[in-house]
Amino acid sequence: MNIELGESLDITQVQLIKDKLSTQIMSGEVCDVDAHKLNRVDSAGLQLLLSMLIMSEEWQWRNVPGCLHAAAQQAGMTSLLKLNT
Repeated sequence: MNIELGESLDITQVQLIKDKLSTQIMSGEVCDVDAHKLNRVDSAGLQLLLSMLIMSEEWQWRNVPGCLHAAAQQAGMTSLLKLNT
C-alpha cells in the first residue's frame, strides 16, 4: 500500500497521516511513502515521520522533494529519516 503525502505535512495534517501510516505499519506492510506533492513540512511533520519510521521495519521513500530534505537537514534529522541513503 502506498501512502501519498499531500501538499503540506504540518500540525494540521499530522493526525490524518499518522492514522494512515499506523494502519499500514500494524499490518506489517512495507511503508511506501510518496512525497511528490509535498511543498511544506514543519517540526510536527518531521516528528511524525521519525516516529513512524522508528516503528516500521520496512520504509521506502518515493519522490522526496527539496523542502523535506531542507527541513530535515535544518533539524539535524537527515540520517534519522533515512533521507541520505
